[in-house]
Amino acid sequence: MDAKVIGPYIPLIQKATSLINNIIEICEMASYNKKICNTLIERVVVTYASLKLFRLRIQKNEKELLNKDYYNAFYRLVYVLKEIRKYAEDVSRVHGFRKYVEAKLIREKFAKLAVEYDNVMIDLNFVMAVANEERRRYDEEALAENLFEFDRYLKTVDKKVDSIFDQIMYIKNHLGDKAFHGVNRIDSKDLLFPAQEKSDDRRGKHFNFVVRRILNEQEVACKSTSVIAEEGYLKILMKLSKCDHILKFYGVSKINGVNAWVFEWAHRGTLKELYDTKDIQWHYKIQIALKICHGLMFLQKAEILHRDLRCENILITESLEPKIYNFKLVDACITALNNEKKLDDFVRWTAPEKLNNFESNYTTQCEIYSFGILLWELAFEKIPYRSLDVFRIIDHVIGGGREVTKFGDSTPEISRLQEDYKRIIIDTWKGNPQERISFLKALDMLEELYSSINHMFDENLPALLPKNTLDLDGSIVIDETDDDFVLSYNFIVPTIPLVDEGIRAHKEGYHQKAWKCFEYHARNGNTIAKCWKGRYLWEGIHDGIKGREEGRELLKAAADEGNTSAQLYYAFTLKNVLGEGNNIDTFIKYITKAAEGNNDIAQYNLGDIYYKGKLNIQKDENEGIKWLKTAALHDNTRAIKLLETLDISWI
Repeated sequence: MDAKVIGPYIPLIQKATSLINNIIEICEMASYNKKICNTLIERVVVTYASLKLFRLRIQKNEKELLNKDYYNAFYRLVYVLKEIRKYAEDVSRVHGFRKYVEAKLIREKFAKLAVEYDNVMIDLNFVMAVANEERRRYDEEALAENLFEFDRYLKTVDKKVDSIFDQIMYIKNHLGDKAFHGVNRIDSKDLLFPAQEKSDDRRGKHFNFVVRRILNEQEVACKSTSVIAEEGYLKILMKLSKCDHILKFYGVSKINGVNAWVFEWAHRGTLKELYDTKDIQWHYKIQIALKICHGLMFLQKAEILHRDLRCENILITESLEPKIYNFKLVDACITALNNEKKLDDFVRWTAPEKLNNFESNYTTQCEIYSFGILLWELAFEKIPYRSLDVFRIIDHVIGGGREVTKFGDSTPEISRLQEDYKRIIIDTWKGNPQERISFLKALDMLEELYSSINHMFDENLPALLPKNTLDLDGSIVIDETDDDFVLSYNFIVPTIPLVDEGIRAHKEGYHQKAWKCFEYHARNGNTIAKCWKGRYLWEGIHDGIKGREEGRELLKAAADEGNTSAQLYYAFTLKNVLGEGNNIDTFIKYITKAAEGNNDIAQYNLGDIYYKGKLNIQKDENEGIKWLKTAALHDNTRAIKLLETLDISWI
C-alpha cells in the first residue's frame, strides 16, 4: 500500500494506543469507583484489539483509508479517548470528585462518553467494540454500585480540606523553589515549664526526646530534631493541623540550643504505648479506629499519603482521641533499606507489592493495606508477625500469608462486633491491590459498626482495663511464640496535525499552521479546537481573519462543554456590551465557572470584582479575598501583587 495513504493514520494510531495505555494505568491504580474504571478498561482494551486488527488488515482497508470521513472519525477516536482519560483521572481519586457536586453528574458524563465512544466505533467499523445490551447492563450495575459510594462521600466530605487543598498543592509545587514565610517561630522564652512536674515530662532517648512545656496555657510537646526540614514541609504540617484527627503543629523553636518542633501534647503517648500497658475496651477500639480513618480520609482528599501507618505513629490524648503524626518526607521503605532495624520495623505493615519491589511507587492501595494491619494490631494489642524475622515476614506476606484473626472468648455482642471488624481487616489486606476496599468504604463500614455499638459507651464504666484483663486472642495461657498464620485470602487524505501540535505552532508564531489545525479539529467536534478557533476569529490572530460573532459562538460552545479557557474568553467577549440585557449576569456566570475550574486569570478577575464591588456587583470583601488567595496559590502575579498591596497574607 502507498505510504501516502497509510502515513496520515500512523500518528493517530500511535496517539490512540498511548492514550489507551494511559487509561489502563490510571484505572488499574484507581482508589475509588473501581467498577466504573473496570468498564472503561474493558472498552479501551477492545479498542486496542480493534486497532491491532486494523493494522493487520490494512491492505484490505485502502478504500476506507482514502475516505475523508473515515480519517475524521479516527481523530474523533483520539478526542474521546482523551475525554475518557480525564474522566478516569477524576473519578478514580478522591479529590477529583470535587467537580462533581452530585452523583448524577458522574452518570451523565459517563453516558455522554459512552455514546460518543460507540458512535466513533461504528464510524470506524470497529463493531466488536460497540456496546451491546449485556455491556450496557454491566455499565448500569457498575454505576449504581459506585454512585452509592459517591453519595456516601458527599455526606462525609470535610469542607476544611477543600480550603487547604490548593495551598498544599502550591507548597508541594514550590518546595526548594523559594523560602516560605509564615511557619511559626516560637520564642523559647514562651515555652514555660509546667507548674507541676510529671514522671513523663520527658519522653524518648538521645536526640529524639520530647519534653512537655506550656505555651499560651496549653500543654505542648517539644520534639528535638537534628533534621533540617524543608520549610514547605513544615507549612504543610500547619495546614493539616486543621483536621481534628491529625496532631496539631504549632511551629518551631529551640530547647537548650537544639532545634525543636512544637506539637500539641498527647497525654497517653502513642497508641502502642497505651496498649502495652492497658487493655482497651472493644467499643473504644472501634471509636479510635473510626477517628483514625476520618483523619486518613482528610489526608486522602489533600492528596497526602502517610507512608508509615502503625500504632506507634498514632498519639492518644487524655480523652482517648487519636492523633495521626510522624508523616514521612520520603518513601519510608527506601529509607529503611539502609537500616536493618528500621527495615525490621517497617516490613510488618508493608503491602506485598511493595515488599516484592521496594523501589515501586507507594500508592493509596499500599496505605489501605497498612491501615488494615494497624486495625489488626489495635485489635490484638501486639505488633504483627512478632515471632518472625524480616525475611520470613517478606516471604510469608508475598506468598499470601497474613496474621491470625482468631478472637478469644467474649460476650455474644462483642463477638458479633469482632466478626464485623475482622471483615474490614480482611477486605483491606487482600493480596491483589485492586481488590482492597477504599478508605471511603472502610470509613462507611466502621461508622456502621460504631453506630451499632454506640449504646455501649457509659461514662461510669472504664475505657481502659488492667493489662491482660481481656482475652483478645484466646492465647493468654498459650505459648506466645506460636507462629500459626493464615496462609491465603484468595488471592490520500491530508495529514492534519494533532490539536497539541496546533497549540505548539501558535506559541511559536506559525499562525497559518495553527489556524488550519484548529479549523479542522473544531469542525470535527473537538472542544479545545473550538476554543482556539473562536479566539482566532474573535481576535483576528491569523492574517486579519475575523468573524467575531462566529468566534463568540464557538467560545460559548466550548465553554458549555466545560473548557475553562473558553469560559473565560467567552465572558470577556461580553466586556464591551455589559450594559446590554443580562450580559452582566452571563459574564459573572461564565467567569465563575472558569474560576471554579482553577483558571487563575478568572480567579483574579472574580476576586477583584467582588473585593471592589465592580460591575454594580454588591461588594463582598471576604468573597473577593477568597478568590484572590486562590489565584495567588496558582501563581497569578496580579493577585499576589494586589494581596501584598492590601497587606493580606495568602500562604
